[in-house]
Amino acid sequence: MKRAVIFDVENSSRVEHVARMLEHLEVGKPDGRTRVMAIGNWGVIGPETAKLLARHGAELVHTAPAFGVKDWSDLRIAVGAGIWLGDARPGDVLEIVTDDQAFDAVGDVAAGRGVTFRRLSYRTLVAGRQIEPVVPARRSRGRSRRRRAPDVQAAPRDDLLAVVRGLVAEAGGRAVTIDAVSIALKARGFSRPPGSPRLITRLRQMKALDVSDRGTIRLVDR
Repeated sequence: MKRAVIFDVENSSRVEHVARMLEHLEVGKPDGRTRVMAIGNWGVIGPETAKLLARHGAELVHTAPAFGVKDWSDLRIAVGAGIWLGDARPGDVLEIVTDDQAFDAVGDVAAGRGVTFRRLSYRTLVAGRQIEPVVPARRSRGRSRRRRAPDVQAAPRDDLLAVVRGLVAEAGGRAVTIDAVSIALKARGFSRPPGSPRLITRLRQMKALDVSDRGTIRLVDR
């Protein structure tokens, strides 16, 4: 039996969530039977997530958008799954780690080839009480009074989209400004790491959002 696990890392990129999913899926060191792929724009994903997945033998596939293209990571995931299914046999297993329901269409193709398909994610498993949520680590109370510099972390894709949706809901469905999104993200402890894409660039890569030249943001009906 062959098995493939594909991580939609832009959909859920928090390293602690990815670690819990690897544990749940029992993906350890490379064994030659399980192929692990992590597909997304690695320019907006933390290096710790990349290192963790690489230690588990994952192929890190970069999907940086071309000029004028908001996002093509979903297409790359679908193509990657299709190529793998082309060589699959009845009884093989394909799992896609994502909250995006669009990938359920891959399940229809898998079923036609007798391949077991599962779409799962950290959030859905926690909601269904199938795994325990990650407990944030407590800060140690040492005697030293020296303050450590805060870690700079960009908001993962799902958190960023959730912030925008919340602001739009508070605005009664009207467009919100890039400044409002930036302030809300800072309130959650997120900031832009040095050398990472600008916030407006990340927002324009999301198919669920429409960003005007003036920096106003609307939700796109899908």
